[in-house]
Amino acid sequence: MTRWTSEEIDWLEERAGQIPFPELVRNMKRKAKQEGWPERTEHAIICRLHRTGKHALCRHGEWLTLGGAADLLGCPATRVEAWLRQARNTAVLQPRWVGGTRYVERCAWRRLARERPCVLGGFSADALFLLLEDRELAESVATRYRRPQGDWRVRCVETGRIYASCGAAAKAHHVTQACISLAIRKRRTVASLGLTFEALRSAADTPQPLRVRNRTA
Repeated sequence: MTRWTSEEIDWLEERAGQIPFPELVRNMKRKAKQEGWPERTEHAIICRLHRTGKHALCRHGEWLTLGGAADLLGCPATRVEAWLRQARNTAVLQPRWVGGTRYVERCAWRRLARERPCVLGGFSADALFLLLEDRELAESVATRYRRPQGDWRVRCVETGRIYASCGAAAKAHHVTQACISLAIRKRRTVASLGLTFEALRSAADTPQPLRVRNRTA
């Protein structure tokens, strides 16, 4: 394998996390032809990113993965995924599928903050600023909507105990949040616990299924 040059590494690290990975690969291949660099495979690029501690997925540029948005807000990725199960939110955010991963433009998050600010309720102005990159808009949403949207409490059917969220139930039982939330959505028992959980929020608060997926790369 041909060793990476400092020019290649600097170019890659400067753009890592800024654009969706398939576009990063295409851009690097074009740059390699222009500069006479060796053509790198996707695997080679991923390995180089991992060695330098960079993310292959776009998490802090103009395009964000759902996990990247959750990192900026300081919440579980499952909460952001739940927002996209509401058709009204999907219509505003217009997620884009690239290489099997959903991305949302940062300008779409700002559009959501203007058109449906209640969705982003409960986050601090500083956390919202990291996502929106608009201080005035972040302050406005944080001031108007101090509490999270909807009722996120869950109840254990067998014990009757109520938890503030899936995350709280998961922490109490030493399992992952996804384990609890998936069991609720599938209406099945958490096998490792032998317990069943149910959401307490009303049908009006329950996110609707995502009906349309835009897989255009």
